[in-house]
Amino acid sequence: MSRNSLGRRCANSAARYGGEEFAVILPHASPSKAAAAAEAIRLNIEGLAIPHRLSPAANCVTVSVGAAVAIPQPNEHAEALLSLADQALYQAKQNGRNRVEIVCPARG
Repeated sequence: MSRNSLGRRCANSAARYGGEEFAVILPHASPSKAAAAAEAIRLNIEGLAIPHRLSPAANCVTVSVGAAVAIPQPNEHAEALLSLADQALYQAKQNGRNRVEIVCPARG
């Protein structure tokens, strides 16, 4: 577990964000660690083999994961990072579903 600028512990968090959307917050995660965590989530859901007979995409429940990794910038709002993650999610869906897409915005 990492610590924030005040010396307090920063815990990983997961929460339902929308109807079928969840947010996972991984403070100080590198792009490779975020990708590994997202892939682990995807594989765990796939491994449950929960039947999904009404889905046109798959016979079992699967997840598409969109992730954004960034170092917070002054005056930058969390909504900007969530928007990038949402864009990555829709890219994962467009690229065939049941996959992970990661974005790391360029700073400059």
